[in-house]
Amino acid sequence: MKNSLKSLLATAAILAVSAGASEAADLEVQRIIEDPTYAATISGGYVHTWSEFDDDDFDFDWSSPFGEAAVLWRPTGLLNIQSDFAFHSHRLDLNDGKGPGGNFALDQWHTGGVIFLRDPTMGLFGIDGAFGGIDFGGALDVFRIGGRAEWFAGDMATIGGGVGYHNLDLGSGKPDIDGVNFNAFVNFYVNEDLALKAKFDYAEFDVGGEDFTFDAWSIGGEAEYLLRDIFGGNSSVFIGGRYAETDFDGEFTQENTQFFVGFRSYFVTGGSLANHHRTNTLDNTNTLLEKVPFFVD
Repeated sequence: MKNSLKSLLATAAILAVSAGASEAADLEVQRIIEDPTYAATISGGYVHTWSEFDDDDFDFDWSSPFGEAAVLWRPTGLLNIQSDFAFHSHRLDLNDGKGPGGNFALDQWHTGGVIFLRDPTMGLFGIDGAFGGIDFGGALDVFRIGGRAEWFAGDMATIGGGVGYHNLDLGSGKPDIDGVNFNAFVNFYVNEDLALKAKFDYAEFDVGGEDFTFDAWSIGGEAEYLLRDIFGGNSSVFIGGRYAETDFDGEFTQENTQFFVGFRSYFVTGGSLANHHRTNTLDNTNTLLEKVPFFVD
């Protein structure tokens, strides 16, 4: 099942690229509306994760409802200031009496923001940051900061990526974990109502005072469809999947295969999905520290 899903995700990412390239080339010019002074998005949904460790054939499933929200203010010209919040509640049934009813909760969240310059006809660049936590009975504080950029390739696609630093504080008397993270994505606009996205993420983790490092990566795809005839025409549904892998210093590997579905509403902005993506808020939720369960054996 997991191997089939991994193959499906890789195939979906390739199809997203090829389908977007062939379809979007024939689009008429999409009208980019004027950047609004205020904008906001809110989204929520459900993720199912199949996790497996290769060292002892230990595997389990997560059920994860999530919510994300962001508000943007454009005080003048090209300057945009965003604040955002996200909460991903990963629930694991261990069936061994731990937690209420045998459920183990792994809550991953952040509150943060982005300051960026954007021309809705060309692209953007800016600085993002967040403070958050990974709560699992104990607590782990997470801080990250980085830079990002996007290029709006006409009506056909948005190409973007970012790089940053993260620090994980395990508490008094325990070593900190820090490192770098990187992501890249491409969003193809098949038509005004349908977008196909492929994304790659990578993160490195160094354990302070210890001769131990581990790294993680993920690849995924997403399809988003604008519900133009209902909810005022400014909401969408999205569906997708990703495969993520963490290598613990060559000792063992954790694999996560995810399927997700959700609903998103855009406020103030209008028009096509390209218009929403290029004039509304940015996604400041970290894939490997929030969307994927950060859990070690």
